[in-house]
Amino acid sequence: MRMIGRLSIAAFTGLLATLGAHAENESHQLQVEINTVESVQNRCRMTFLVENKRDQAVESLKLDLVIFDTNNTMQRRTLIELAPIRPAKTMIRTFDIEQDCSKIGAVLVNDVTACSPGDAGTCLDQLGLSSRVPSIRIFK
Repeated sequence: MRMIGRLSIAAFTGLLATLGAHAENESHQLQVEINTVESVQNRCRMTFLVENKRDQAVESLKLDLVIFDTNNTMQRRTLIELAPIRPAKTMIRTFDIEQDCSKIGAVLVNDVTACSPGDAGTCLDQLGLSSRVPSIRIFK
């Protein structure tokens, strides 16, 4: 295995990827993570971890979400409000989606329909997305 200094190429590549992901996350002032999902009465209860890295409160953050099944076919569309969120604060928000959790494959943040302070386009650009649920990806 080829070495760079004392680091193997694989370790060096992994380090670069980690640093790149960290730098990308730093540019996202609003982080939204699908933290857990739970089936409840023929619905999927989705828990979102929302982190406001701004130095000001977010009074409104409405997301237009599109839910896709495991075959990547659009199933439904819903609006969720994630705010208010104090400055430099992390919050948990829970929403019920009319879909069986096992049939959800992806969530698209189609748009930010309301963002205050600021405008929706800027908030969409500042939005970082991730999922702790391996079977469901979230993207924009």
